[in-house]
Amino acid sequence: MNSKAERSIILTEDAVPYTTEQNLEFPALDCQVDSSSLTCLVGPHRAQLRAYLLMLAGITKPEQGKVEIFGEEMSELDQLAWRKFRCQIGYHSGAAPLLSAQHALMNVMLPLLYHANLSFRETADKARAILTELGCHFEPTLYPTQLNSFQRSQLALARALILDPQLLILDVPFNDLGAKEREKMGAVLGKYKENRAVCMIGGLQYTRFLEQHATQIIFVSEHKILNFMGWKSFLHTEDPDVNELLSVILS
Repeated sequence: MNSKAERSIILTEDAVPYTTEQNLEFPALDCQVDSSSLTCLVGPHRAQLRAYLLMLAGITKPEQGKVEIFGEEMSELDQLAWRKFRCQIGYHSGAAPLLSAQHALMNVMLPLLYHANLSFRETADKARAILTELGCHFEPTLYPTQLNSFQRSQLALARALILDPQLLILDVPFNDLGAKEREKMGAVLGKYKENRAVCMIGGLQYTRFLEQHATQIIFVSEHKILNFMGWKSFLHTEDPDVNELLSVILS
């Protein structure tokens, strides 16, 4: 394995995601995602961005090219190897359904109960510790339907972090949050870039977060993919397609 791959959490070469979307073109992606970094995929088509994000998370295999995560090539993993690999990745979605039949604490506990050989008591204690760390001020015995949108987002993040993943995937983490809630969520998420890689879509809903934390921004359209080293580089590009997107977001 080359030294570049050894330094990377994710390395893609000529990678095209698998998708059932028929109305969009998907250019090949070449990128490197390192630890203690945050990469945000932006572009005009949410369905397109999600297809790339799922590929970077190892949830779907590439239709073309190579995707390596933790040095493992995704197309070569069998089911058992993929299951072991999957527990190193946390997936947080602002739109992901929590289990309505389970209370908040159990929603957080379930990934650890599935992947780790801990007692129920130890698992519950760890789940409570993460909820406290995230500043969750609701009763852990409440059900998701009894929580507001920000509390549900906190709960989904706690569930994504319970296994202490090396890679954190954020799928529209500011979804359905008001301005003050986005600011609070951005402050929380910013702390979890240390010692892990973070990949996300949906960051243009809260550009201040990208300005503070993004180390790489990848612009994806039907015709091209452009890599920018941070928000400042992205903001000052002369590319007309990027500027068209920015004019909509920043107007």
